[in-house]
Amino acid sequence: MGAEKQMEQLAEHCVLFADIPQEKAAELLKTNAQEHSFAKGEEIYSPKHYQKSLGIIAKGKAVVEKENGVLLNQLSVGECFGAAALFVPQEQYITIVRAKTACQVLFLSMESMQQMMMENPQIAFNYIRFLSGRIQFLNRKIDSFTASSAQETLLSYLRQQPQGISDGVPMAKLAELLNIGRTSLYRAVEDLQSQGKIKREGKRIELTDGSTSEE
Repeated sequence: MGAEKQMEQLAEHCVLFADIPQEKAAELLKTNAQEHSFAKGEEIYSPKHYQKSLGIIAKGKAVVEKENGVLLNQLSVGECFGAAALFVPQEQYITIVRAKTACQVLFLSMESMQQMMMENPQIAFNYIRFLSGRIQFLNRKIDSFTASSAQETLLSYLRQQPQGISDGVPMAKLAELLNIGRTSLYRAVEDLQSQGKIKREGKRIELTDGSTSEE
């Protein structure tokens, strides 16, 4: 696949370039972005390693973790990270972004983002919309921590995941992430399976169709 076609496809999947012609978005990426490759398991951003740039996954997958290893989010092609920290004065990044597979990342510097937003107001609007979505995501995280039962906590968490699927997270880490005991988590999984609300195979837990919306 040619570089320009790859850029067009990437722009198509990136929220920053919604409602912007693909060719124009591809040209903006080609002109402003710096590409870097990361090996599987390599840290992309961390509290000790961070630059004032927005990252976009161009190939592969990455995960966002707390410093203790608890999984916060998974990133696929076209998804962004670093947006909330880009225009704040603090230099420290508060989470770890790690390559889940070998991946390539395009970085847009703060200066490039400022210029692009000034010249293309739609990008500024898309950026605000993306950050608004992150706020809603964090509010749902808070809801999951304050849920009245382990079952509600697990369901709330799964509803936040892409396609309602948690994959590759050990039960011990999932219990830590949800702030519930392991015994309670296992019981919640068994109960929800018996109710037909989730399916579990090893480290993969997924919502059934009937549980994908808040009840």
